[in-house]
Amino acid sequence: QKPFAIVLTCSDSRSPAELIFDQGLGDLFVVRVAGNVVAPSLLGSIEFAATSFESPLILVLGHTLCGAVTTAVEHNEHPEKPLPSPHLEELISRIRPAVDAVPHSPSVTSAKRLELATKENVARSMRLIEEQSAIVRRLIQSGKLGIAGAILDVSTGKVNFLNS
Repeated sequence: QKPFAIVLTCSDSRSPAELIFDQGLGDLFVVRVAGNVVAPSLLGSIEFAATSFESPLILVLGHTLCGAVTTAVEHNEHPEKPLPSPHLEELISRIRPAVDAVPHSPSVTSAKRLELATKENVARSMRLIEEQSAIVRRLIQSGKLGIAGAILDVSTGKVNFLNS
C-alpha cells in the first residue's frame, strides 16, 4: 500500500471514502469514527500513516445529516435529556465544542444549525490534529504534509471542500 491521502471520516455507511473518490485498495488510509472526531487512538492511526507511508495529505471528511453531529445539536438544545451511555457521552463531548461555536439565534433554523455545526466540526478536527500531534505539525511545517477539510453531501454524492 502507498496511500496518497489519510482520510479521517465518519463511520456512517453513506460515506465510504474509497467509493466517493473512486480509489482502489492501498490508495487511501481511512480512519473512520462516528462524527469524524479526534481522539488519541485515531490520532495515533493518522501519525502511523503519515510516518510509515509518507502520505502527503490528511483529509477530514464530514458529511451532511451526520447522526453524531445531529445528536450533539439535539443534546445542546435539550441537555436535560441524558445520553444512553457514557461511551456516547464521550463521543458527543468531542463534538459539543463545534456545536457551541454556532450562534444561537431565532434566525438560525435547525437545518442551518446542523450544517454550520458539521462544518465547524470538520474545521475543529483539522485544528486538533495539528495542535495535538507534534509529528503532524512537523510534517506540515516542513511542507511534506497538508491538511484539508470537506463535507460530503449524502443526497448528491458531491464533496465540497472547505477553505483550508
